[in-house]
Amino acid sequence: MKLIFMFITSPFLFMFYSCMFFMDPLGTTRKGKDFVIGILNRMRCFAFSYIRPYVNRWVKENDSFWSVAFRWGWGFMWSMYVCCVLFGLLVSSFVFSGFVMKCLVEKPIQMREVLNFDYTKLSPVAYVPVMSCAGVVGGRSSENKVDARKWAGERVIPSKHKVQVTVELRVPESGYNRNLGIFQTRVDFLLSNGKAIASSSQPCMLRFRSEPIRLITTFLKIAPLLTGYISETQTLNVKMRGFVEGDVPTSCLKVTLEQRAEYQPGAGIPEIYDASLIIESELPLFKRMIWLWKMSIFIWIAMMAFFAELLFALVCCTPIIIPKTRQRVASGRSPATLNHLQAQH
Repeated sequence: MKLIFMFITSPFLFMFYSCMFFMDPLGTTRKGKDFVIGILNRMRCFAFSYIRPYVNRWVKENDSFWSVAFRWGWGFMWSMYVCCVLFGLLVSSFVFSGFVMKCLVEKPIQMREVLNFDYTKLSPVAYVPVMSCAGVVGGRSSENKVDARKWAGERVIPSKHKVQVTVELRVPESGYNRNLGIFQTRVDFLLSNGKAIASSSQPCMLRFRSEPIRLITTFLKIAPLLTGYISETQTLNVKMRGFVEGDVPTSCLKVTLEQRAEYQPGAGIPEIYDASLIIESELPLFKRMIWLWKMSIFIWIAMMAFFAELLFALVCCTPIIIPKTRQRVASGRSPATLNHLQAQH
């Protein structure tokens, strides 16, 4: 009878809810959702009532298996908990080691600047700002106007650091440069007022190659030379050492290509494609050792901090790492406590 009644009323209910959907779509959707959820709940209750006896019987028959599985899961959960605690200690030790290394390690200064020589002078000059060249450019010294000890900005090269300056020149292997031979390069260390506190000069020249060797080399490199992949150039690295940064910071460097004495004014200067200046500071011995071994020291400090944190946790916070310890201690002491109470009575 219920089935026949459902078949008769279903078309009318469908038409009614279709009209209601157009009149009140939100309310109809809500009722439809409640209806579907009710059907799913009834299906779930029916399935559970049908499956539950079989599941209970299977669980009772395999009680030992479930006991082992429960113990294994419980142990796995606590092992994951201990791993998380140890991982947290390890991360904190690395953070502590990084903070210590940030305070200890001092990085050497490395700068690379392009040189733009002024060829309007008899000896071309290029200025490289370390801090500022405001009072130096153009060769004007402001020694009477600016106090060198009242510099502006933060110093770049730390005090007491040894400084090595390398002038890198890319010169063509032209007949003029080969015939020029040796020429002189000078670097002046200037204060903010334009006063020179140190100067270094080094001779340099193209590397010599005889005519047969040059012809054979050109023949072997004919393809990349014609395609422009390589060019007939040499790179000269003029290194100058021995300068130690003082208490007053170096503000600017002056690089000069000095003219050969036997040439007329404006001559005796090498042809160059481009030039650059490399400034490298050398740390003191102790700081240099820390810089060279920074990764090893970082790992060593991290491991020592980790073991110290672990030892502190095991001594003072054992229940946090091994939560079952408190229960075991309590259960181990309970019989003795009972015997003591019985002896008092």
